[in-house]
Amino acid sequence: MDFEGRRRIHSHLDIAPLIDIVFLLLVFFMLTSTFIVQEAVELELPESKSSSKIDTTPIIISLDKAGQLAINDEIIELHLLRSLLKTRLKQSENPAITLKSDAKVEVQQLLNVMDEIRAAGGSNIALATMSK
Repeated sequence: MDFEGRRRIHSHLDIAPLIDIVFLLLVFFMLTSTFIVQEAVELELPESKSSSKIDTTPIIISLDKAGQLAINDEIIELHLLRSLLKTRLKQSENPAITLKSDAKVEVQQLLNVMDEIRAAGGSNIALATMSK
């Protein structure tokens, strides 16, 4: 009498569907996550033939063509400029200020910003330009 041997149950884990799910989750999170983009003021500096190079100053004020104002890449309103600048000038050893203004900004906006800087006590102002 010939008995059939018990068939052994071979259990194994098929990981191909698991890998598919992991890759789908990876793609999902990559597509739905938000990436932190640092805010910056985009400027097109005016050109000058007589410009001279100076070291960077600790206080940089930027004014773009839309009239948006920023101190060291921190966007602020014009009416807050005087108070913020007063505190930064007191904290700074070198109270020099660099003013970066877009080439297409209106002269009146630039003068308003310069008036606020002078009212805050800033007297050493350098205008940033691109050399030709």
